[in-house]
Amino acid sequence: MAEPIIIVGHKNPDNDAISAAVGLAFYMNEMAKRQPEGEAREYKPVRLGPLPPETEWNLNQNGLPLPELIESVAEGQEVILVDHNELSQAVDGLEQAEIVAIVDHHRIGDVTTAGPIFFNCRPWGSTATVVTSMLRQEGIEIPVSIANVLLSAILTDTVIMKSPTATPVDKEQIDFLCGITGRNYVEFGQELFRCRGAVSDLPIETYVGADSKEFAVGDTTVLIAQRETVEIDAAMAREEEARAHMRQLMEANGYDFVLVMVTDILEEGSYFLVEGNHEVVDRVFGIDSSAAVWMPGVLSRKKQVAAPILAG
Repeated sequence: MAEPIIIVGHKNPDNDAISAAVGLAFYMNEMAKRQPEGEAREYKPVRLGPLPPETEWNLNQNGLPLPELIESVAEGQEVILVDHNELSQAVDGLEQAEIVAIVDHHRIGDVTTAGPIFFNCRPWGSTATVVTSMLRQEGIEIPVSIANVLLSAILTDTVIMKSPTATPVDKEQIDFLCGITGRNYVEFGQELFRCRGAVSDLPIETYVGADSKEFAVGDTTVLIAQRETVEIDAAMAREEEARAHMRQLMEANGYDFVLVMVTDILEEGSYFLVEGNHEVVDRVFGIDSSAAVWMPGVLSRKKQVAAPILAG
């Protein structure tokens, strides 16, 4: 029997990258049951980094296995990408692997394929929203466990529907999934964010890098990270420690700059911490980021931060 087709999110995975992979693996394995005998393939979710605390908690609560941690893929390995389509964010070895599908909700990046593939990229608040819509379109019955996983990812990626990336489609899928799980989505979302634990206890590597993505800006590469919290004072008390680690990352990886968004979920805004060449950030946002800058209403890395930086 052929080895499984792996489904993988981006490096430094967030809840959506892993949960969408779990949900999409369920979808693909259900669709495989409709194939003629002998033609069905197995689909396996994997991950490229540590499990976010809320993801591990939710998978354990629902009795689902934790996706295997991998570092690279082999030549010819069949791969489905979720929640990204840029090489800088993708698994090592992807250039020699075979991409068979992409399911995403981000801008179209630089991943190319030798032939046509299934590509489903929607301007919605999370990849889990896309996966939920695919399951509904095919009339696949969603178990409570998978519904909880998909719901959790929509809630964390849309910051419980507060993010400007949230759309009516996200709310529609949230309501549908809540009908399966019986949960109140606001209460469940708050529970998920509380799973992240006290920000004062996080290793600084996790504080800065647990949810971070590389982006190519002209001839340079930058790192944009986000730390969402309900403990903004405790988070900002670690500013100098965070900046020291940001400088280490910049030196080790040759980034032009590192930007960390410290996002206050309750007050609905973010502090910008920038190390390195902050001229681009200053010009794009009209600020002086030589010190921490409060950015009211800025909650989305994708739409409100990365997009204008890449366009500017």
